Amino acid sequence: MFRKLLIAYLVLLAFALGTLGVLFGQSIRKRVRDEIALRLESQAEMLRPLVQAVPSSELQATVRELGGRVGSRLTVIGPDGVVMADSHANPSEMDNHNARPEVQGSRAEGRGRNVRHSDTVRHDMMYCALRLAGNQADGVVLRAAFPLTQIQAEIRALYRGIVLAFFVTALVGVVVTYLAVRQITRPLSRIRAVAQAISAGDFSQKAPLEASEEIASVGLAINRMAEELSGRLDSLKAERSRLEALIASMAEGVIALDREGRVSHCNRAAEGLFGIRHPLTGMKLWDALRLTSLREKVEPVLQTGEPARTHFEVGSRIVAACIYPIREQQGAVLVAHDATEERRYDALRKEFVANVSHELRTPLSLIRGYVETLREGAWKDAQRAPEFLETVDKNVQRLCAIVADLLDLSKLDSAGEIAKLKPIDVGPFLEKVRETFQPLAAKKQQTLVVELNPKDITVEADPDLLERAIGNLVDNAIKYTPDEGTVRLRASAAPEAVLLVVEDNGVGIPEKDIPRIFERFYRVDKSRSREMGGTGLGLAIVKHVAQLHGGAVSVQSRVGYGSTFTLRLPPGSDHKTA
Repeated sequence: MFRKLLIAYLVLLAFALGTLGVLFGQSIRKRVRDEIALRLESQAEMLRPLVQAVPSSELQATVRELGGRVGSRLTVIGPDGVVMADSHANPSEMDNHNARPEVQGSRAEGRGRNVRHSDTVRHDMMYCALRLAGNQADGVVLRAAFPLTQIQAEIRALYRGIVLAFFVTALVGVVVTYLAVRQITRPLSRIRAVAQAISAGDFSQKAPLEASEEIASVGLAINRMAEELSGRLDSLKAERSRLEALIASMAEGVIALDREGRVSHCNRAAEGLFGIRHPLTGMKLWDALRLTSLREKVEPVLQTGEPARTHFEVGSRIVAACIYPIREQQGAVLVAHDATEERRYDALRKEFVANVSHELRTPLSLIRGYVETLREGAWKDAQRAPEFLETVDKNVQRLCAIVADLLDLSKLDSAGEIAKLKPIDVGPFLEKVRETFQPLAAKKQQTLVVELNPKDITVEADPDLLERAIGNLVDNAIKYTPDEGTVRLRASAAPEAVLLVVEDNGVGIPEKDIPRIFERFYRVDKSRSREMGGTGLGLAIVKHVAQLHGGAVSVQSRVGYGSTFTLRLPPGSDHKTA
């Protein structure tokens, strides 16, 4: 800016000085020429009587003498244009002068002027011609001329003075202009530096206020703007920090997109959900995640501004996503969460409903069929009626067992409300379980054994729930162990755990069924399980009881060699209810 202002001032100064010099020189030149012309005319008027009184024979000598006295060239031209006398040349050698402009002007108007190059004296001359009055001199012209070489030399000297004055004035003008421009631009430069600092985010800089009133007002406005921008920026930063903290703390994955579908922000939950290991900023979402199907959902939202929902697979997980547009079609926000468990629970719920329906439908169908048969008269049959009633009673008991187990599972789902933990001496506890199932084992001539290592083992648990879990394992062991087999109840203290083990030498479980035996209504041998009165919920109850106590249940089995179920529980009072 300083350079531009300086150059502009210098150009204006040079133009002004040059224009003034040219105008002044032309004015001086015109004035000098006018003065010379007036002098020549005055000389011609003064010499007119003398020339008219001189005889023709003496005219040349008289004109030469008069020209020397007045310092001008005098020429007398006859009516026919022939030079009659000249103070500086031989008349006989001179051309006819009727074509000269000053001669023509004098004959037409009485006076004539002209400035031109003289071929006789070979330099520029100013001519003033005067027509002589009287009958004798009618048409005779007296011309006075003065050389312009001296005047031109003086004018050139004048121009040199003007040029010198121009350079002196220009030099002074440059200095004054430099100081003036610097005085103006210095505060403007500082204000520009302050503005650049503000644009870079440094609001501590202040514009100068000691300049002229106009520039000081600009500086004051910039300072106020900086204060206002600083306050707004602080507010925006605080708001952005709160928003980023909110988004970062969300369990859902959040990805912000611009109008082209490029990622502008991605929180940690989204990185974990999609397995992102490198920055996505600036990349198109569907290219970054390598999900071409996502493009079909995102692009319509960016174009129409209508929200959309979708789900897609990311590895082994199912991700559900909602895509919301940002107003004025400035982009969109994708909010996603892991729906794998939801889908799994939904599938389990459907399977559970189907299993319950199936388990209830079979005994209900049998009961309904036998009741209709009895209603039609079979109750009168003394031999078959008791068999029908026994079947109905058996299925009613099965329905009651299923409902009871379902109620137990429902209670276990709200375990925090029903669990009543207390220290349990494992030895007496297992003896009580053995005594409870001893009659059932005796019917099959089986041996039911309790083993402790060490003898005094304590576990903190709910006695009723734990008895139900161990009882289900012992009941299954007795049912699936052949006659004269052995069922062992063992307890041992492992590091940071108490192990309660139910071991049998029964039929065993196929390896392919082991991962699913703790699922609700899952049976290895469905027909045999129903014949034995099983509901398919016993092991699911055991699993829930173990989880309620902060433990776990596992099984090891081999077909034909028996099974070993291990209930692992935390000891002492460190246990916390699930």
